[in-house]
Amino acid sequence: MFFSHDLIKSAYKGLIKLDSSDGKSRKEKVSGLRYLIATSQLLHQKNIDSINLAVGSNLRSEFIDAVGDVVALNDQGLYTKDFAKELDAKKDYGVGSNFFTTRLANSRSQDIKYPGRPAHLLVLVQEQAGILGNVSQTLSDSYGVGNIKAELCVWLLRNEDFDPSAKTVTSSELKTLIESELNEKYTKDIVGAITPGDSELKNFISRIDNNLFVDEKPDYSDIAEIPEANTDNPEPLAARVLSNDLPDDDKVFNIVQQLLTRGAKGILFSGSPGTSKTWYALKVALKIIGGDEDKLERVQFHPSFAYEDFIEGLVSTGFVSGTGPMFEPRNKVFLKLCEKARNDTDNLYILIIDEFSRGDPSKIFGELLTYIEPDYREIHFRLPYSEKNISIPQNVVIFATMNPYDKSVVDLDSAMERRFDVVELLPNVDILRSFLASSGVEGKTIGNVIEYFNTANRLSPHGLGHTYFKGVKEENDFILLWNHKLKFIFEKMFRFKEDAYKEVRQSYIKIISEAKQYKIS
Repeated sequence: MFFSHDLIKSAYKGLIKLDSSDGKSRKEKVSGLRYLIATSQLLHQKNIDSINLAVGSNLRSEFIDAVGDVVALNDQGLYTKDFAKELDAKKDYGVGSNFFTTRLANSRSQDIKYPGRPAHLLVLVQEQAGILGNVSQTLSDSYGVGNIKAELCVWLLRNEDFDPSAKTVTSSELKTLIESELNEKYTKDIVGAITPGDSELKNFISRIDNNLFVDEKPDYSDIAEIPEANTDNPEPLAARVLSNDLPDDDKVFNIVQQLLTRGAKGILFSGSPGTSKTWYALKVALKIIGGDEDKLERVQFHPSFAYEDFIEGLVSTGFVSGTGPMFEPRNKVFLKLCEKARNDTDNLYILIIDEFSRGDPSKIFGELLTYIEPDYREIHFRLPYSEKNISIPQNVVIFATMNPYDKSVVDLDSAMERRFDVVELLPNVDILRSFLASSGVEGKTIGNVIEYFNTANRLSPHGLGHTYFKGVKEENDFILLWNHKLKFIFEKMFRFKEDAYKEVRQSYIKIISEAKQYKIS
């Protein structure tokens, strides 16, 4: 037999008592609790003392599945992000990037206790996760688990097949059944910390009008009440350049995840023009932070961009007389992001820098060039204008985009290069083909475009990106693309290689029908 729909629904709604707030307090408690229970489940299942969560370990995916056991509403991936508050649907069940890519990675060099707030439950050592010894007391003192023991246990056992003597049982009998099932799933410390007493269960089941058990496992995916949109006064939507919809198996995303898990704090998306550098930086960042744009900042470097625009600078106070200062130091883009990240250590914050080398990165970062390095995070240093002592939090990651072939920019010095891992993005025929197919370009034309694309990249010293053809649909679009963009790129590229220019142009002409080839300039 299984817990009835009414019993599970009552448990789900009762979990709100963990913390009734709508802010970070509740989210931090839920996050810590679900990681703890998932860890306990795997430790018991494998009969081990710690879980190896390093890249390549099978236990990484099993850990995500264990989190799913804690939070999933159904088998399709719909899960409760916040226990009766928010819903989401992801294959990773919301296992935070900060857990895998920041805390876990840092555990290779130092012991990390997780979460940061409201109190520690787990210890991470050399990418191994274990449960702290005083976890039962911590759950009682800092997490308020005593208020939801009955609800939590029913929720955690919602998929278990019981063998009660009757569909309606006493609180004492229910306690025995629950404790027995918990012992089959979790470690003793967690079972002892969350098992409710007779009186708690008696009070809880008194609110259930129907049977506590049913013969068939109920469909409880409807227990979450999703609030209807307010159509009369809808809230304005945030302006979004991209949506958070990058596939889990995307090659670039997986490479970035592996680099972050290995401790990378800066990743440079490098490639020739039109190779989706900015697109990928934004898409990967949104996926890592779960689409929460409050955890994302974006700037663009250029020749006049300076330390005072990026770190801190003196700003006029408006006072021209009196004793007040005429200027005072103010935090700028990077320090503001660091401040947000420092107040939310359980989540990753990402800064995207477009056109990284169009400014002078070494001058723009100044003394922070040292402290953005992984080994120097959390080490305090003094700022020149405000003379404040600050540090760079571990949960700040920098994504940057750069065209290394652009001769109008400065070369990165070795010190700056050493602080970034490079993800090279090359001209991609498959992406080009998908652009053309989605625009309705016919097959023969697609073949001619790909032939031209391969020719151009064979002759070009640095390549031609696929995004030049995004949105090109009709023959006239191809004519305009050459006459007003590609022609000038290749004239400049092959200024001293007339034969190469002629070959590229002739290859492009084949895309156009004979009747309109005269329009190609």
